[in-house]
Amino acid sequence: MRPEILAPVGSMEALNAALAAGCDAVYFGLPSFGARAFANNFDLETTKEVIERCHLCGVKAYITMNTILYEDEIEDAYQMAKKVHSFGVDALIIQDLGFIHLLHHRLPNLVLHASTQLSVTNPYQIEQLKKLGVKRVVLARECSKEEIQACVDTGIEVEVFVHGALCICYSGQCYFSSVHYGRSGNRGMCAQPCRMKYSLYEDGNEVDTHGDYVLSPKDLSLIDEVNTLANMGVCSLKIEGRMKSAPYVYESVSQVKKVLDNIERSTLDEQNLRVTFNREYTVGHMYNATGNELMNHKTCNHQGIEIGKVIKVNKNKICIQLTQDLHQNDGIRFVKENLGCNVNFMYDKKQKLISFMPKHNTVLIEGPVGVHVGSIVRKTMDSELNKTIEERIRTSNRQSKVNANVTCSAVGKPMMMEVYNDSIRISVSTDVVSVKALKRATDEVTLNKQFSKTKDSWASFNRIEYHLGEDIYFPISVMNQLRRDALEKMKEACLKQDVIVEYDYDFIPKESKTSFDLFEINSLNQKVDDSSCYVSEMFNNDQVLEKSNITDINGYVNAHLGNGKIVDSLNVSNSYGVAAILEMGYESVVLSDECDKYQIEELMNAFMTRYHFDAPVYKTLYQKRRLMTMNYCPVNTALKDGKRVSCGLCHNHRYELEGLDGKRVYLLGDKDCHMRLYDVNVTDEIQNRKEYELCGIKHFRFVFTDENQEEVKTAFKAYNR
Repeated sequence: MRPEILAPVGSMEALNAALAAGCDAVYFGLPSFGARAFANNFDLETTKEVIERCHLCGVKAYITMNTILYEDEIEDAYQMAKKVHSFGVDALIIQDLGFIHLLHHRLPNLVLHASTQLSVTNPYQIEQLKKLGVKRVVLARECSKEEIQACVDTGIEVEVFVHGALCICYSGQCYFSSVHYGRSGNRGMCAQPCRMKYSLYEDGNEVDTHGDYVLSPKDLSLIDEVNTLANMGVCSLKIEGRMKSAPYVYESVSQVKKVLDNIERSTLDEQNLRVTFNREYTVGHMYNATGNELMNHKTCNHQGIEIGKVIKVNKNKICIQLTQDLHQNDGIRFVKENLGCNVNFMYDKKQKLISFMPKHNTVLIEGPVGVHVGSIVRKTMDSELNKTIEERIRTSNRQSKVNANVTCSAVGKPMMMEVYNDSIRISVSTDVVSVKALKRATDEVTLNKQFSKTKDSWASFNRIEYHLGEDIYFPISVMNQLRRDALEKMKEACLKQDVIVEYDYDFIPKESKTSFDLFEINSLNQKVDDSSCYVSEMFNNDQVLEKSNITDINGYVNAHLGNGKIVDSLNVSNSYGVAAILEMGYESVVLSDECDKYQIEELMNAFMTRYHFDAPVYKTLYQKRRLMTMNYCPVNTALKDGKRVSCGLCHNHRYELEGLDGKRVYLLGDKDCHMRLYDVNVTDEIQNRKEYELCGIKHFRFVFTDENQEEVKTAFKAYNR
């Protein structure tokens, strides 16, 4: 079955572009609870209009409510979900496990999709999410082709990103922005530290990284691979870009559609898409791109297309040798200086003001001061392309196709019109009856002419069957009114919503208790006694519990939804999230580090009030915060081939990244070469132990990364004091 093309909509202009380009579904956010807090998200009134508009032209509408939720937010989020459910939203895209759990139990007919923020990569994780009623999973961008196929084979609907920006960290596992800049990516406010400049240090000495942007990936583009994904059984091809322009949405959607229709993209197509936005392209993790295949170390911003080189500069007059056409009002950037401008004034060789210069000529423009001879010029906005797209959008009228049966058996009878599609059938009739034709009878030709006047309507007729008696006659005005009445009644039927099914929340979890503290270690010399319970994702040892990493499922402790007893790293931040963990069969969960003391106290109190036993949770008291978990290694890329297969560099040397603000993080890979970034500063809440115990937390978690044995002993001593 052909997969849907799922378009990003961050504005009404982007919605118009997506519909005009031929998308099958759109996704967008609300004013709150969405992972793009700075997009032009729609208010509730507009949301209802958008959903209705989409449904009338056969397009599905999904809403992102994919932030983590605190205890005092979840009821408001529930009411908002209920409201958009009443509008007929086709699905909600959600990260928060507690929110998924609550909606599954209270609004059973609301379709739930697991967000890519849940970083799902394997079938076991999917089977666990099915227990919470999830109908579709948006896979992590880190999935290989083989992993995508394995997830499809579970039978669940699988959605895959095919174009747009890549996060270098597993989505939902990034705390860099939150820890260093006070803006949580899991709350929709990412400061994008991955797009910042960094220097890499090995044992204190700077390493050449061949570019400053060591954490900034290229943009993903699998447009030419969409039929491969379709043949694999992927049900939805997702385009990233709720913060991007309408031309970007139009070009990306239309080109995915073109390839799905087995039409090869032209060079001009590719150029048009690049000029709307690109950071250079990669086929990404689906095809195991690594190192420089994956990353753009030279720049983090929109690259556009190369159009020429500066050959002469006189103050702010810049002479460019063109390799591509240039129009007045195009946007350009001078690469060497990273300076940009709109081309407001341009001149030919005779200093004559012009509005267009074809390629292979020189042109003089007024531009920014500071540009040098030899600088490459790139076009970052094509004004003529934008005009063309705007005109296509303006003249587009996305309509649904309906069929009809038209009947008038004899003179003296009304005309009946039955309109139908695959799921709905309605009937209307004229207010007047036919009279005997004095001249020309009302026939199929006459009716077809009137019934085809649907240019401004939401629908048009695909096929009409006629059953007409002899010598019948109706005035033209009656035929037109019948058409209008039929389409209006069909519209009402298409937009009619079923009564919402809402249940009282009655889930009763099986009581579970944490029974020991967890001490996570990265090396055996951090094991300072035999009485504590140690866990590690770095090695297996008879005296150390195994912790599975983000993509593995085998471990007593799981960094995802594995087959162990304790879940870590899934941002549980409300009491329903703990219930979700218990519903899936786990014994306990590590609370999200995004929660402060007040939020934890609220969670614990709500859990006790609702379920009548203490929430079986761990609170981390001591750690150097993990900021990122990546399927990429900047160390191996800088010093070797980027393949990062068991090179061991990060375990034989200390590597740190330093930003322009002087803040540092250090790097340490796991045994499967997932690179982790850690804060160099300790987050120590040992002094708050008693307060956490008073609200019901019985056991705690400590994480030791680069601490030596003495530092571990000091933490133990403070804890046991």
